[in-house]
Amino acid sequence: MGEALHAPFAQLLDPIDGLDNVLKEVDSSPRLEQPRLLFLRMHAEEPQLHALAELLTDLLVDYAIPLNKRRQANAAGSSSTTKGNTVMHARLYREAKRLLIEYEQANQGRYGELGELLSYALAVHHLGAAQIGSKMALKTSQGMPIHGVDGLHVKPNSDGTVTFFVLESKVMPDATDASRDMVASISEYRADRSKKLNELRLVTDLSNLDSLTGEQRDAAKSFFNAYEGTGQHLKRRDVHVGSLVFSETAYMDRLPVDHSKPITIHEEHLEALCKMKHSRFKANLSRQAAAKNLDLGNCIVFLVAVPDVNELKSIFAGLNK
Repeated sequence: MGEALHAPFAQLLDPIDGLDNVLKEVDSSPRLEQPRLLFLRMHAEEPQLHALAELLTDLLVDYAIPLNKRRQANAAGSSSTTKGNTVMHARLYREAKRLLIEYEQANQGRYGELGELLSYALAVHHLGAAQIGSKMALKTSQGMPIHGVDGLHVKPNSDGTVTFFVLESKVMPDATDASRDMVASISEYRADRSKKLNELRLVTDLSNLDSLTGEQRDAAKSFFNAYEGTGQHLKRRDVHVGSLVFSETAYMDRLPVDHSKPITIHEEHLEALCKMKHSRFKANLSRQAAAKNLDLGNCIVFLVAVPDVNELKSIFAGLNK
């Protein structure tokens, strides 16, 4: 049963190479939870903002474009005379760029799709969960955001269940504001049955599951259909994943450059400062969840520290004009 369950979903999961080079989870034993705390890594004394923006740009097509269209582009390139034609890939990148909200420096708060892209990367890399749906693929206008959850991912479990991850991202200067908005969004979603049913409709009708074939596609979709089949939907756990990117003031507490010391001292100093703040982050999140009667047992929260969220948005927007 385990192997049969893993097979279809494994076809939808590509690992993300290089994410650990730019984002590091704060080291602790046991691991820090609720929230899990990550930070932008340092190259010597310099935070790698540009490297993170470039990596997310590299992932844009995989995140935003349905799997079937990407497979068609790969097939077109490999079947060309040279076996290396990339015209279709270039077209997919242009298509993905057009799905981004137009960046406006005076209104940076609207430019939240960077967070959606990062939440995709965290779900794949840290949770091992394959993407089955992205709301960006549903956009019809560059100037308008799409309401609803930010991503849909799934992971099979050894006990015959699957975990359905519903992604919610926030990119805000203040971590407390980001977690408050996330809690409000998740609470609203969980209280609205019509929203849940709409996301399940996207999974069964418009998702990457359609890139599977025959019995594997039917088996995968059975976990999301309460009205047909043998009750496989009762073996689906629904978990919210919050990915909150915020501006961390600890980046301003820099050590002097000293080449007689290990090159890692700057990153280690930053990591120690972030670790000391975790208890405050955890207390804020717990208090906000309690105020909305949200059980954090149904949530996995990633808090991602960067020097300046607006600078990160600006760099990413510049790469994807």
